[in-house]
Amino acid sequence: MELKQKVIVAVDDDPFILDYLTRFLKQKGFQVISTTDPEKVVEMVIKEKPNLVISDIAMPGIDGLTLLKQLKENPATKKVPLVLLTSSSRVEDITEGIGAGAEAYMHKPVDWERDWPKIQNILVENE
Repeated sequence: MELKQKVIVAVDDDPFILDYLTRFLKQKGFQVISTTDPEKVVEMVIKEKPNLVISDIAMPGIDGLTLLKQLKENPATKKVPLVLLTSSSRVEDITEGIGAGAEAYMHKPVDWERDWPKIQNILVENE
């Protein structure tokens, strides 16, 4: 599948970071559906059937770990890979996210040289 056909849902409550993610991913050829409202993500994933979800962890309302668990518990969304985005470097946060089913972590500020290969690998593995 070509990158232009791949869909990524990006969620972050910080519009600046969300815009940064969206612009980079669109530049790489992806269709990006972005939102600052994590409450809408499960519905978006069911409707859009993305190839990947990138979610911030620390968000008001539903945090990224809760969102991850909701997606993994729903039969319609459980196979969609999710990458967590965080400013935390606590090993416990990373362990909890990976244990709950996250495919990978990206740290803020995003270092595309380090993080882009993670996204590519996830998309290739889940074709």
